Amino acid sequence: AANVPSGVTGLWRFQDSANKLSATFGSPLVSSHVDNSGWMGGPITVINPGLTDSGVVQERAWDYLTVNPNFTANGGGSWVNEYTVAIDYVQTSGATTWNSLFQTAETGNGNDGDLWTDGAGHIGVGDVGYSTLTYDASSWHRIVWSVDNGSFFRVYVDGTLYLDGAGQAVDGRFSLYPDKFHLFADENWEDQWGMVGTIATWNRALTTDEVAGMGGWIDGSPTPTALTIPEPGVLSLLGLGSLALLFRRRS
Repeated sequence: AANVPSGVTGLWRFQDSANKLSATFGSPLVSSHVDNSGWMGGPITVINPGLTDSGVVQERAWDYLTVNPNFTANGGGSWVNEYTVAIDYVQTSGATTWNSLFQTAETGNGNDGDLWTDGAGHIGVGDVGYSTLTYDASSWHRIVWSVDNGSFFRVYVDGTLYLDGAGQAVDGRFSLYPDKFHLFADENWEDQWGMVGTIATWNRALTTDEVAGMGGWIDGSPTPTALTIPEPGVLSLLGLGSLALLFRRRS
């Protein structure tokens, strides 16, 4: 049974060694680094033994990935006010240092990040607060943020709600351009090296139950909860981007 909510607008799993930023469906990612081959990693099977097609990419301080989520304006404003982003991510440097995970600016290093880990295991951002729960950012986790401007800004780690922040103004902070946002970007180098596996986007705010169903790297497991996406067709994927297409015959 599918445990990934409907409405996925983009999926990236880093399977093509010749073009690691290509999309499984949606638009290719764009790296701020001119020579992708100089910093892209994977398939890296040692992270997830036995999964021969488990690709990841490495991102480094100052560089970032630009995502076109193929969104449309919603939430009663002129921008995207309701959306969800999910990533499988491990921070590989600066474990006790601030690290920007997400940024909404037009250009990737145009201003301050919009979602942070603080070096002590908390996750959040000043306008909505930080989690009281903590996690080990130097281990793999499935991090999901579900945003409904005017109502809430929620962040989940491995399916557990870590932060239930107050919603910001419609078309205010956390609203998105329909065709871009940035991962791991900040204007003054407060971002660290890391590796990212599967990235997925939704043009709506997922509920707590929906995110919980996707799980994550539970109790430090070497592999994450398996995800099954019901669209397009039947897509089954494991964390770190391992994906298998299943075709059903019609009788």
